[in-house]
Amino acid sequence: MLLRAEYRVGPELKFLANLDMMHLMARALRRGNIPYALSEGFNPHIKLSMGTVLPVGLWGEKEYFDLELNQSMALNEFMLKMKEALPPYIEISQCWEIGSHTPSLMKAINAASYVFVLLVPEFELDKWREEIMAQEKLLVASRGKKKGLVKDLRKGIYKIELDEKEQIKRVEFWVSVGEPLNVRYDELEELLHNTGVDKQFILDVYRSSNYVMQGQEFFAPLEKVK
Repeated sequence: MLLRAEYRVGPELKFLANLDMMHLMARALRRGNIPYALSEGFNPHIKLSMGTVLPVGLWGEKEYFDLELNQSMALNEFMLKMKEALPPYIEISQCWEIGSHTPSLMKAINAASYVFVLLVPEFELDKWREEIMAQEKLLVASRGKKKGLVKDLRKGIYKIELDEKEQIKRVEFWVSVGEPLNVRYDELEELLHNTGVDKQFILDVYRSSNYVMQGQEFFAPLEKVK
């Protein structure tokens, strides 16, 4: 049996590295007596596949993992046992059984959304967004494997949504991830800085979701398997 789960990582755990998260999930599976499947070979491991890596320093509203079980299990029972076994600030919100031919999360996810919480009371965000989306190029220093090179983010920024509540404002970037253009949150942070939003005004940054983008539509990884 294969299942795909959606979970939330609270801001209290935003400095947890990806390998630490995998170990945490593996321990929870053991504590919860989940009938997980093991790989073959001299060093068997739990058949657990995490989604796109959540960068250290960010928390996530909707993260995903795939898990293979060695026997059938009711989804509500799985969620209940994991709730009891997981530490505070991590919560599985929903899960779904998937087929053996379902594309892996790493292959399927090609977009994500990042939220920047800002304290910029005098800044006109609507005008700022119009100017950003009107640009042909948005150049920043690459923060990925090709450090030191200049990177154009424009084709990888699909849309920007704004939410303003008095002095606190939320800027949500919907961007491409993976190949051919991977837009990182720290590159978006530099873009904000380069276009008038100093880093000292950023109160929080988190990944609000991961998506499977097809055409102009965005789907949650769970939507594609229901």
